[in-house]
Amino acid sequence: MLGGCEFRGPSGRPIALTARKARALLGYLALHAGVAQGREQLAALLWEDTDPELARSSLRQALSALRRALPRESTQALVADALQVRLDAALVDVDCLRLRQLDAEGSAASLAAAMELAGGELLAGLDARSGAFDEWLRRERLALRRELAGMARRLAVLQREFGDGTGEIAALERLLALDPADESAHRELMQAYARAGRYTEALRQYQACRIALRRDLDVAPEPATENLYRELMRRRRAGGIEDTGAAERAGAGAPPPGAAEAVAAAPAPDRSLREAVVLVARLHGFKDAQAALDPEGAR
Repeated sequence: MLGGCEFRGPSGRPIALTARKARALLGYLALHAGVAQGREQLAALLWEDTDPELARSSLRQALSALRRALPRESTQALVADALQVRLDAALVDVDCLRLRQLDAEGSAASLAAAMELAGGELLAGLDARSGAFDEWLRRERLALRRELAGMARRLAVLQREFGDGTGEIAALERLLALDPADESAHRELMQAYARAGRYTEALRQYQACRIALRRDLDVAPEPATENLYRELMRRRRAGGIEDTGAAERAGAGAPPPGAAEAVAAAPAPDRSLREAVVLVARLHGFKDAQAALDPEGAR
């Protein structure tokens, strides 16, 4: 269910289920495996614009299509009576539910496995042609994104505690892929890059933060982010700090003969350099108001 909508039998062969409503019904039941769902609720979810009696009839037809599509050894997984329908949780394996089990374990290994499992959007590409189902799916996708962001944040903390800088950076990058406007995650990633000696990437992350905040929220970075950026700039300039992460990724080994002497002979940074702040004020609606103003007053 993560990154697509695919159903397979015990042998691993895909289950041929082409009807939109039947696929949506099986996806909904799979996400709630083990929990009985009322027939009235399912009919209203998938056929909300249809007469109630006709909607119940359509649900019966969809259940019949499911039973026909399931492999013979899997038909007992679909449990239905006159009032309720459910999937037997002991007879199905759902990637989304497995992801939540890994989250509940809470270890660095389980959270990393959960991140690997989360390969894409929930029920991607599924079109049930139902407004009620689409609204339910929108809420579920949003909730799942929040869950994944929480997992990525906890994984980053654990990796930092274990001294795994590479793992921490990967977790924070995943967190920002889920929520690009999470400013605190941008700061944490800048600090993680800096701890790894990757100052160029840390400063680029600040620029990515500014762009994301302006694009998604139309706000500027918080003072804490600006202060961190300035601190990293000072640390990078002081003593001519190099981007050690870039050197490692380029496969740099021991410095060549004479490198230490060359660094010692290099001119010291120009301490006369100072930072400049440019303030730009945008006056909304000024162009329209300018037409009614005296030219000198407008200037």
